[in-house]
Amino acid sequence: MQLYFIRHGQSQNNQIWSESGNRKGRSSDPGLTELGLRQAQALADFIHAAQAVKPASSFDEVNGKSVELTHLYSSLMQRAILTGNVVAEKLEMPLYGLEDAYEGGGVYLEDEESGELVGQPGKTKAELMALTERLVLPDVNPDGWWNRPFESREERVARAKRLLGLLLDRHGGTDDKIAVFSHAAFFNYFMAAAVGLEQRPALWFYLNNTGISRFDFNGEDQALIYTNRTEHLVPQYLT
Repeated sequence: MQLYFIRHGQSQNNQIWSESGNRKGRSSDPGLTELGLRQAQALADFIHAAQAVKPASSFDEVNGKSVELTHLYSSLMQRAILTGNVVAEKLEMPLYGLEDAYEGGGVYLEDEESGELVGQPGKTKAELMALTERLVLPDVNPDGWWNRPFESREERVARAKRLLGLLLDRHGGTDDKIAVFSHAAFFNYFMAAAVGLEQRPALWFYLNNTGISRFDFNGEDQALIYTNRTEHLVPQYLT
């Protein structure tokens, strides 16, 4: 199994933080900015072009000149779904929702007076399905898929392991090439799960908007092939 972990395009919250350096005006589940949509389109064009490339050697294949995706997965957060949908439309593939692929902390807002991070319901099943006809949802709470308190760091470690286990159960031991549209902070917890750590790495692994990282799982042979590839983005699209 090859697993491509891909961050969503620039979200409205990303833009707020970039411009102000604080969370004021933050949404619990933001959409994409216009730039985020352009990043997603550049990503989709890049992956679509790579689908047609036949590697001349195993070296070419390892270095990512051929990407023939077989399955597309997404976090249930709007920004990931909207990014994954642009790719799904380009490749004419379904987009499968993964409840455990959300950003660290979950769906929450900060109380302006106390500073407490308060869990929010998240989008309802109907709201999720309205985002794109390509989305295939798991069994979720129809009244809001999150509906729980702010997620602790310990819970994120366990969730990353659970998500990796689910994907290995579905695709381990196969030649499947799967893409998971997810989030930058959660990437660090997923990295910990992939390399067998019991906590998030002390070193932060950065992931640009629509940055691509590839993991290979072939029985006992497991490898991180590359992380945060962004050659599909022109310089002014890098965020």
